Amino acid sequence: IWRLVKAQQYRKQLFVALMLHLAQQFSGINAIFYYSTDIFQSAKVAQPVYATIGVGVVNTVFTLLSVILVDRAGRRTLMLIGLCGMCCCAVGVTIGLVYQNTYSWMSYLSMTAIFLFVSFFEIGPGPIPWFIVAELFSQGPRPAAITLAGCCNWTSNFIV
Repeated sequence: IWRLVKAQQYRKQLFVALMLHLAQQFSGINAIFYYSTDIFQSAKVAQPVYATIGVGVVNTVFTLLSVILVDRAGRRTLMLIGLCGMCCCAVGVTIGLVYQNTYSWMSYLSMTAIFLFVSFFEIGPGPIPWFIVAELFSQGPRPAAITLAGCCNWTSNFIV
């Protein structure tokens, strides 16, 4: 691992790999996953546990969809679509939760935005960082690069 970090020829690839994993974790997806039941309760959803199960179903369906789309649309395109969509959905969740006491229909906005947030995540920022690392490095440094990227991913997950 230390040789990979010190090697000048792998610095750009390592930087890209680590930034993709940081973007994945700091996108806020784990906050959605960890606190989705609480978010649905504050949005006054009648059965928040079922809505959370729905988030898991959306997660699974769009993960499978991304497998089909990744070679057709391209990694960069899917990553940008996913991150931009997640940004818009995060704004929607925030607006929905802030104004839910003023307008009763805002709880539906926040719930829909959460489902869309998860679907945008699974189209791009969810799966792409994991296999980009494997594609960026040749056979020799690949295991160390995947180890560093995974460590970066889980450390930033812990921070979130």
